[in-house]
Order: sequence, then C-alpha cells, then structure tokens
Amino acid sequence: MARLSQQISPSGHTVLVVDDDADLRITVERLLAGQGHAVLSAERGSAALKMLQEHPVDLVLLDYFMPGMTGEDVVRELRAAGHTMQVVLQTGYASERPPRDMLRDLDIQGYHDKSEGPEKLLVWVDAALKMHRHVQAIKVSRDGLNHILQAAPELHRVQSLDSLLRGILLQLQGILGFSGAWVATSVRASEPHSLFAVPEAQAFVIRVATGRYEGSDWAALTELEQLTVLAAGNTGRAMHAPYVALPLRVGERRIGVLLVDPGPQSGVQFDLTLLEVFASQAAVAIENVRLFELATTDDLTGLMNRRAWVSRLGEALHLGARYGHPTSVMMIDVDHFKRVNDTYGHLMGDAVLRLLGETLRRDVRTTDVAARYGGEELAVLLPHTSADGAMIFAERVRQSIAQQELIGPLGTLRITASLGVATDPGHTVHRAGEAADLIHRADQALYQAKAGGRDRVVMEAYTAG
Repeated sequence: MARLSQQISPSGHTVLVVDDDADLRITVERLLAGQGHAVLSAERGSAALKMLQEHPVDLVLLDYFMPGMTGEDVVRELRAAGHTMQVVLQTGYASERPPRDMLRDLDIQGYHDKSEGPEKLLVWVDAALKMHRHVQAIKVSRDGLNHILQAAPELHRVQSLDSLLRGILLQLQGILGFSGAWVATSVRASEPHSLFAVPEAQAFVIRVATGRYEGSDWAALTELEQLTVLAAGNTGRAMHAPYVALPLRVGERRIGVLLVDPGPQSGVQFDLTLLEVFASQAAVAIENVRLFELATTDDLTGLMNRRAWVSRLGEALHLGARYGHPTSVMMIDVDHFKRVNDTYGHLMGDAVLRLLGETLRRDVRTTDVAARYGGEELAVLLPHTSADGAMIFAERVRQSIAQQELIGPLGTLRITASLGVATDPGHTVHRAGEAADLIHRADQALYQAKAGGRDRVVMEAYTAG
C-alpha cells in the first residue's frame, strides 16, 4: 500500500482509513487526499494495528463492523498499547451501539454515520484533527516546562560565561523539541542553528553560536536575521517567524538576544510563554555569572583572583581529606619580570601577564583553577592530581610559556617562567591552615627553581607534620 499523491498543499496530517469495503475505502482516501492529508489504508483491524507500529498517524477513521476484529476491538487494542492518536468510528448499521454510548465508553473523538455523506465525515475529521493539534500543543508545553525545570540547576551552577551561554543554546533547542548534536563543525540541513548576541552600540556582537552560525560575526548575518535580533532587543518581545528570537533583559537593561533558526523544522509550534519564562531564567543565570566573574576575576589576566582561588583551594583540600585523593598546587613566576618593566615599560609588562593568562586558560584542564596570585606570580590548583601528574603538567606549562613571544618597540621579547609544585597526598583530617602551608611549600619550590637557574620546574612534596 502506498501513500496517495496529493494535489493541494499538504496539511501536515496523516490519516489512516480502515474499512473492509474496498470501494468505500478508496472513496474516503480520495476525499481526504483532496483536503491535503497524507492517507494510509488497511482493510482489517489486525493490519491497521501493524501499520500503526510502523507509521506515525494523527487520526484513524475506523469502520465499526469488520471481519476478525470490530472497530471497538481495535480501539481497545490501540489504547492498551499506549497509542494516543485520534479515532473516529464509522458505522453503516443501525443496530450498532448508540453514538453517545460509544463516545462515553470508548476513548474516541467521533462516531460517524456513513449514510450522512462526505461533508459530515469531513466535519468529524476537522474536529478530530483540531483536537489533535490542541493535544500536541499541550504536550509540547508540558515537555517544555519539564525541560525548563530540569535545566534550572544546570543554568545556575558555577561555570564560565561562555560555557553557560553554550548550555543555554542547547537547552533552548531542547525546549523547542529538536534532537541531535548541534555543536558541530559540519552541519546537516535538518539541524537547527542558534546564536547569542550581545548589544554593542547600535548593533550586536555574536558571543556564542552553534550550527551554521558558528564562527559568524554580525556582518555575516542576513538582513532579516539582523532585523529579527534588533526587533527582539529593542521591543523586549519574543519573535517566532521565521526565526525564534528571545530578548534577555535584567530589569530595564538588555543584556542580549537568543536567536534560533529551526530550518526545515519550522512547522514546530512554539509556546512563546514558555520560551519567555526560559529567557527570564537564562538572563538571571547570565547576570549571576557576570557578577560572580566580576567579584572573582583578575581584570588583567582574566584568571581567578587570589582571594577566590585560596577559597577554592581550601574546598579542594577538604574534599581530598574526605575521599583520600591528592591535591597539587603550582606557583609560577615570570623570570626577570622587573627587567621587562624597566626595559620595555609597564605596558609591555601588562602584555606579558595577559599573554600568560591566555596561555594558562588554554592549557589547564576544566577541573583545574588558574589564578593571578599577586604581581607577576600566578598559581594553578590541580585537584585530584598526584605529585607525578603535577610535575608532568607543570613541565608542559613551562614549555608552553617558553614558546611565547611578544613584539615590542625594542624587538621580540621571549618569555620564560620558573615553577614550583607541592602536593598534599590526602588526609583523613582536614587541618586549619593547610591551604597556607601547601602554598608556602610550593613557593619554596619556586624559589629553588629561580635559584637553580630559572626556566625550570621544582617539586617539594607535602608531608604530614
């Protein structure tokens, strides 16, 4: 059995016609196809049940009296198997059960007397498909609300702003009902694409993007995409055609716009109220991360500041003591930094520190925490890392720093650094002052590295006193 060809614009609905009368079945198929519906057909209840396992169907037009299984039997089998599509029973016999009894006792949406002709049948079809759309909209809203509730802890956990923004894009695409991996270098035409743009002057800057927007800047967007983002940002209202654009605001201040291009899946119905709830939650999460970064980040290097880093070290040591795993600390000092400032000026010294900050942010693992400890001294917390593992990582960082260079007014400046490493192997009891003691031991190792000729790594293991 094949789908019938359709002569008008597709309705987007699929209807299964089940009737043992071949002539009547063909007539109904043609009638439905003329309304733009995709049509499937079966002549027995058992065949219909098998077909429903293989094809998504919105409505079943089901003859009541058929050999083998009655329409009532088929409905009970459908509901027992968990199928929720709409069902309209059709009758051609006056002796069958009264319509009110059938509608009350069976989970069906219509009961059509065949003698009333095709127009009445289409009325039942339209009513059932309208109900189907309402049910689907409720399901999308329910699933979207559940997704928002599940996404809340993820949005509000401590993380970098870029990680949060990318997570927001993926959560938004999940609420819209899409599936698949959207953060990819190669994008199929069926995948959605999204971006987060932040306002700057009269335009926007794309901060994080997925799909075909990956790597794009504001100028690369189409005029319609730019207008959609600007309209959402300026009016504070969500847009949904052809793109989904959600303004992010904290009070009266706009902080950005989320844009999703659903692509070929644009037929999905969006619950803008739910999306606006999500956007409000996302805006609060973004603002919280910004405030956290403002309070804990060193402006020059982009690394964590000393106070926040020492606090994280204390937490890591506490967990290490509880679970018996090692914690390592790495202290880094730029070699001859005073000479850099005296020779090239303080602006070049700042450039050196910025470059080291970029190097550490690139090289450290996601579980590690890098900080500007003070002046030209940097620090890295290495949770769950043994002395051997810390030495290997420290040597890799030393080599990475030694490969960096800056072009200044007096020529090329090459940079080296000395590194000191200390490890706490993990204890059953967390002692007060242990963080300061571990930092002191790493500092002592750092001084040994400088005294030994600089541009090297020295380890001083931490032992219980």
